[in-house]
Amino acid sequence: MFNKILYCVPFVCILVVSTMCMDTFAEDSVQASVSDQRFDIENFFYLKEKGFRKNKVDFNKGWLGIFMENAEGKGILVKEITVGSPADEAGLKTGDIITKINNETTIDKDGFNLIKFKKTIETTGAGGIPELTVSRNDTEIVIKPKLVAKLLTNTTAPVSSLTWLNERSMSDLSRKSEKYFIDFAIQNETYKERLGTAIQRIGEEAYVREGFQANNKVNPFRLSIVDYLMLHPFDTRQIGQDIHENLIDKGIGTQVEFAAKLLDVGFPLKIEHIVAADSLQEQLQLIIDSLAPCVFLIKESFHNVSQEEAEFLYQNAQKVWLPDEKIMPQDLTRLLALSQNVDLSKLFEAVSILLNKLTLLDFEQRTDAKTPQDVAQTKVLPFNLPEPIRCQNTQNNSSSDIKDTNNFTGDILFVQDTNIGKIVVGGTGTCYYYADAAVIIDLGGDDYYFNNAGASNKNIPVSICIDFSGNDVYNAANSFAQGTGRFGVGLLADCGGNDKYLGQNFSQGSCLFGVGLLLDNNGDDFYSGHVLNQGVGFFGAGLLSDLKGSDVYFSGQFAQGVGFTKGFGALIDACGNDFYFAGGKYSDFRDPEKSFQSMSQGMGMGIRPEETVVGASGGAGVLIDQKGNDQYHGDYFSQGSGYYFSLGLLHDNDGTDKYYAGRYAQGAGIHSAIGLLEDKLGDDTYECSFGVSQGCGHDTGIGFLED
Repeated sequence: MFNKILYCVPFVCILVVSTMCMDTFAEDSVQASVSDQRFDIENFFYLKEKGFRKNKVDFNKGWLGIFMENAEGKGILVKEITVGSPADEAGLKTGDIITKINNETTIDKDGFNLIKFKKTIETTGAGGIPELTVSRNDTEIVIKPKLVAKLLTNTTAPVSSLTWLNERSMSDLSRKSEKYFIDFAIQNETYKERLGTAIQRIGEEAYVREGFQANNKVNPFRLSIVDYLMLHPFDTRQIGQDIHENLIDKGIGTQVEFAAKLLDVGFPLKIEHIVAADSLQEQLQLIIDSLAPCVFLIKESFHNVSQEEAEFLYQNAQKVWLPDEKIMPQDLTRLLALSQNVDLSKLFEAVSILLNKLTLLDFEQRTDAKTPQDVAQTKVLPFNLPEPIRCQNTQNNSSSDIKDTNNFTGDILFVQDTNIGKIVVGGTGTCYYYADAAVIIDLGGDDYYFNNAGASNKNIPVSICIDFSGNDVYNAANSFAQGTGRFGVGLLADCGGNDKYLGQNFSQGSCLFGVGLLLDNNGDDFYSGHVLNQGVGFFGAGLLSDLKGSDVYFSGQFAQGVGFTKGFGALIDACGNDFYFAGGKYSDFRDPEKSFQSMSQGMGMGIRPEETVVGASGGAGVLIDQKGNDQYHGDYFSQGSGYYFSLGLLHDNDGTDKYYAGRYAQGAGIHSAIGLLEDKLGDDTYECSFGVSQGCGHDTGIGFLED
């Protein structure tokens, strides 16, 4: 739906790490010299006495609630109307042409009629009643809507609630004796004042009403971290470092907990004192025992959604981002409204229970991790099934170990039936998995997966796939596979081997109203997918974590760490000389013969009102690569960039790296979003085919590139 993103002339820009508007210096005859100057790099982003002031915001600006276009020579065409807005309540209809406002014509041959109309509505203010003269079916009527406030009184959460943030906020750093670079660079008072105005305007966006919105005070989709950075743009660098520190060299449970905090989702942490299990059989049994409470919590998360509503979400949510699909505005409105009835905290609580048991296998997401103990020499027997997941026709605690030779072949030890899907255990030889399963435990060998491979769905709310060793091939026959949480929890953990992951849509650590995890501990791996894969989150968290090896990541669009609305998506690669490619499939309308859209590689994405007034803020997308000489190939919208009230981060910690992109890339904040590309060490190359890149803020956006 969003493969055509309208071009918009920027209202203001922040450009960081640039010549700082040198023509302004030249115009005012200001000499700039760096001779004998010492600059404090720690305070690079400090701007003395220039920050957002809430007391300067006019919260009384009026809002009408229409999507409009210039009807040349006629007035203003009403393209669409927000449900429940003043325009809707007053009887304005799609297709109406507004010819006058307060008896002043809306026809303007210079093309400024939309801007003038918007300003009139805003200055009329909340509670004001402008008089609109409307042409409808060749009949002139007068409509008098009662305006409401354009800005909300509160943000998503007060700044004080961001307790996970490092206390070393850049804006609170102690004063140092060195000269601030920003003070030196902005010697022209006029430009300094303009930048202060820009910061104030950007901060105001934290309170703006976004099209569809049921709550009149607080935006239900806006992440508090996004609001915080809109209000404190020069803290972006520190926040990026905090995110990096909270995700690197941490256990997977800690990473998921941090993802929930970024999404403003709180859930009870249950610290369980688990009796150590001596054998692999006992360890796996504890994982099987955790399935029942996980399923219960997942059902609880959808408790306030009827069966018909849940089915609507299940069939339509993926259409929002699939490039070849289209969702109607009324369905998108309903989807966003219903999403507020889903309790994401229960989904995170469910996955925390599962990960707590997974640690018993010594499966640590650390660079010094080893393959779990002596798996190749261990025989696994059928499990004792807990009562809540036992099939009704099962006579005892352990169902038959008859092999399902049609769906699972090769060295299959046994198959058990449960009411949430099959449990399949494969031996150390080669196994072939064709049908979906709730649990797959493979003890070794070079295996082939043509099924969901640890991906949940409405019939299998929890799905786990653990492969202990071997050069495996995961070749998904359908979308939603390979560690994807679709309306539930999905986990794919591969402990070792040079593996191939071949996916479709929504695969390889992605989620859709759920939590999806793909964890690969070792080997030179190959990841390939169509779209929406390799660490993608849409209402939940999707994470791909690869610890060792020189890996290759391919995707057509929306991949490699993308956070959509109320979503966290991350790709974390600990070491190796890695290759990232995203794009080459969907051309961008600005230059369709030469450019493609990526929306990948540490990208935040919101639903911007374009062809419709329905919209919602975006999430947080993160790509972290710790070590290695890496190559990043993207195009339009990529490499640590944010789009529409979201946060995008690409952090490369070490190595001589190469970044190739098109436009809106490499630390770009587009349409009230935040983008940060941070490369700590190495002799690096940055190339873009077009502007609005490399540390650029576009249309009240915030962009940084720090090398």
